[in-house]
Amino acid sequence: MKLWLPTFSANFFIVACGTLSGILAARLLGAEDRGLLGALVFWPHFLAGMVAMGLNEGIVIYTAKFSVTKTIKSTIFALSIFLAILGGVAGFYLMPLLLNESRQDYVLFSKIYLLVFLPFTFLAQNYLALDQGEFKFRRFNIQRGLQAVIYPLLLLVFWLTDTMTVEHAAIAVLAGTAIVALTRVWHVRFSLKKFPSLLEANYLLKMSSRLHVVNILMFLSMQLDKMALILFSTDFELGLYTVAVTVAGTIVSLFVQTFINIMLPTAALFELEKGNFKEVIIPLRRLIGVVLISTILLVLSIQYLIVFVFGNEFAAAGSYAQILLIAFAFVGVKKALVYLLRSWKENRPAIFGESLSTLVLVVGAYSIVTWKGTIGLCVLVAIAHAMGAALVSYFFLRKTGLKLKQFVLFKSNLF
Repeated sequence: MKLWLPTFSANFFIVACGTLSGILAARLLGAEDRGLLGALVFWPHFLAGMVAMGLNEGIVIYTAKFSVTKTIKSTIFALSIFLAILGGVAGFYLMPLLLNESRQDYVLFSKIYLLVFLPFTFLAQNYLALDQGEFKFRRFNIQRGLQAVIYPLLLLVFWLTDTMTVEHAAIAVLAGTAIVALTRVWHVRFSLKKFPSLLEANYLLKMSSRLHVVNILMFLSMQLDKMALILFSTDFELGLYTVAVTVAGTIVSLFVQTFINIMLPTAALFELEKGNFKEVIIPLRRLIGVVLISTILLVLSIQYLIVFVFGNEFAAAGSYAQILLIAFAFVGVKKALVYLLRSWKENRPAIFGESLSTLVLVVGAYSIVTWKGTIGLCVLVAIAHAMGAALVSYFFLRKTGLKLKQFVLFKSNLF
């Protein structure tokens, strides 16, 4: 409880800020420009996810097991900049191809955004991972909260000064990450005088590269739906879908992210072979119960909530959100299991599960968008993640030696 309550509170604040940001962006820009904003920031964030190498998770596990060394902070800085350069070079030349013809006027802006975003995002997430691995959750949570609050504050400033544009909204997205990165670099500035350890860098990259295969598959399974709409649909439909995703993913991400923040370093301290993972299974059961109940309640109310909060222009997003709520319930369970397994160095179940979800989306996305539109894509997303979650659950029960009945009836009440 000592770690759970403040981390849950911080995640609640972050989710609330994210929801407020989504409402402000939708209200101030309208559905079409909200879709354009999503398209402009999508590819820099996508490329960052593809080249991140799973380094932040590797840092969490490494630090939890071996504690902080004298050179780890300078090593993290060097690796972050190295990855930013790799991603920046690739993205700079790919950006004109990734934005379709209707968005070519924004290619230069997207290139600049990418080159600024990559170093800041890698520095921010990797130094936050250092705090997480050390169980310094107070500082970890405060800085994540700072990152979350900057975006809606800047949107309000642009609105009050009558300077709101799609480009300014994108800058607001970037600002929070940049501030956290600069704050963390300033905090470790004296440690950066030490030469980075090649041995540590090699170890971190080896460990992270094993995680990164899963990361890429997880990332693809969560981004292919938006990619399909960016490539094959209109900014208006993308705007509706973005609102639906924002609302549908809010509650599940709150509980699942809190679970992962605490349990990733905690589970790393337990050995799967010894079977001493009771302290992991009990929180997992509680998480699944909360996800199930919150999903049912939101499915019944989400259509009215979207119209009330976002306005009638976004009414069609309500039916999208109902289906996506079910999809995100499966995503949440799958993600929690994947992170537990990876903390025990079990990556193959995650690879199989995420590969299945990704394959379903890759095979079906184009045809379903052109045939049934956005509503069809929502159904496909739910099916893809349900199949992936079922496969990962099967492997999780096998790896832990638990039967499904044992898991459900584990000693202690669900709540």
